[in-house]
Amino acid sequence: MSNVASVILIKKYIKNEFCAIEDLVIKEHRVNLFVNAEHYISFMCLPQHLNELAVGFLFSEKIIRSYADIASIDSSRTGDIFVVTKNNFVDKPNRGRVVTSGFSDSKINAIVFEREKLRVNTSPHKISADKVIKMADYFNTRSTLFQRTGAVHSCALIAADNAHLFYEDIGRHNALDKLTGKVLMTHFPVESAALFTSGRISCEMLIKTARLGVSILISTAAPTDMAVRMAKEACMTLIGFARADRFNVYCGFNRII
Repeated sequence: MSNVASVILIKKYIKNEFCAIEDLVIKEHRVNLFVNAEHYISFMCLPQHLNELAVGFLFSEKIIRSYADIASIDSSRTGDIFVVTKNNFVDKPNRGRVVTSGFSDSKINAIVFEREKLRVNTSPHKISADKVIKMADYFNTRSTLFQRTGAVHSCALIAADNAHLFYEDIGRHNALDKLTGKVLMTHFPVESAALFTSGRISCEMLIKTARLGVSILISTAAPTDMAVRMAKEACMTLIGFARADRFNVYCGFNRII
């Protein structure tokens, strides 16, 4: 865990007194993404699964339509990511941006205000209430890094046959982009899967999930009103506050058994 967290000495106040203890603190790395030899953007993230992060981010930005649009990708040389696309695309007006751990600074924000029409999800996939509770239990116990640091977000994609993907990062957008990248690289069956995420469901998170083709989005926290409206328009099922033995269904109740 030394590459993602550091042990530091802190003073902890408990039961009316201070004591010195060692604490695990997450590391925040700057990773640069180069597209066709041009610096496109920098991420503040965990330095893991960087190929997946790049693929998922470029898909979310609509720079690529699928993994087949990438000629080559390499994150092994310097810790940065080098991508060559088959269409030789470089979005020069947006070069040099930095995506911080708590903010998504991408074209997806402009798209929201342009009211992009999301594709209506016609998936017949359903999920039982019991399965939602079991997913919440799995999700809460799966992220040992969160349990030890309290400083990461997680995303899981769980199919009907319990095949699953799981990614975590200091930013919830990064975690979802890593998961998206893996889906594109492996053709994971999203049509029969539900996506589980930590943190609030904002309109950006909803759009990224909708583009991926997932019909059921679940969070341990709450959605925003815009995310609910967009989920309704896309005929998606949106679930929040999935914790312990309870959850709220905000729309798409027809998919709940």
